[in-house]
Amino acid sequence: MQDIADAVGLSRAAVSMALRGDRSIPAATRERIERAAKDLGYRPNPLVASLMSLQRRRRSAAGLRTTIAFLSCQDWRGIPSYQAMFTGARERAAEVHCVLEDFKLRAPGMTPLRMRKILSTRGVHTAIVAPMPYGERTLDFDFSSMIAVGLGMSLTTPLLERVANDHYQSAILAVEKCIALGYKRIGLIVSESSSRRLDHRWLGGYHFALHRAGVPPLPPLSPEDVDDIPGVLPAWLAHHQPEVVISGHEIIHRAIFDRIPRSVGVVLLATPTADSPWSGIHQNFHLIGRMAAERAISRLYTNNFDNLEQAYLHLIAGDWVAGRSAPGPGRLRPPAVA
Repeated sequence: MQDIADAVGLSRAAVSMALRGDRSIPAATRERIERAAKDLGYRPNPLVASLMSLQRRRRSAAGLRTTIAFLSCQDWRGIPSYQAMFTGARERAAEVHCVLEDFKLRAPGMTPLRMRKILSTRGVHTAIVAPMPYGERTLDFDFSSMIAVGLGMSLTTPLLERVANDHYQSAILAVEKCIALGYKRIGLIVSESSSRRLDHRWLGGYHFALHRAGVPPLPPLSPEDVDDIPGVLPAWLAHHQPEVVISGHEIIHRAIFDRIPRSVGVVLLATPTADSPWSGIHQNFHLIGRMAAERAISRLYTNNFDNLEQAYLHLIAGDWVAGRSAPGPGRLRPPAVA
């Protein structure tokens, strides 16, 4: 601030007031100071600004609470994976005296411009962005001069640092476990839209793991949308006779699972919980949320508001959950799971 004050011939106090938008400084002077600040590359640290504000109000630094926005485009509270990510992020934020607060981008009457103004007015400079609704990969929101970390693979535009499950590793692990259980005819069910959302990482891991093990792959069942699967599933099952099918979690929430005979094992690539009765991969959603908060906090502490020229992607490995839905070839799934 002293450098700016020297450049414009004013006091440091006047510069500080102008950069805070104090109306006692004439508008023309504020604009001149802001231009000088931009030219000199001045960038305030929001943590320091918050602490200074608290000190001015004679509060203890121990009372500092920085808000991190959890930006969401859908009602996520009924989705276990989203709940786990939010909880993980909130816990990590609380450990460093930050508060994670839900901000709904598509609340009635809300617009991206209005939301940005709300965040700016409240001094919220950091955001964790929830996964996009299915079928969406872009978000119309101005993240300039903000720190933003995305959850999952879905958001590709704008470029953000993201934290996600390693879906390629998860698919490889699922295939390896199926082979270890004795399955030889291993099928994959994944809609084309879901596969695109994950940049086809499940598909790639499936083919690689089978190739490495010398097990012939079955043609995956990949209609365009998840809702198209029930109509084509019976013919695919009858023609290829899989002993086990690997699929995303949608299979247990739609009219798909009931069409799979109990003699066919089922492995989920996203089990609901780490102790799920379903066999498959637990994607460690809680850890994904913690890592997203960790990345956001780290950048906040180092005052790193740089816009990305290339997206960063941090991958969290999945863990195998034995469950009961893949008991082995020639065995029926128990009714409690079916």
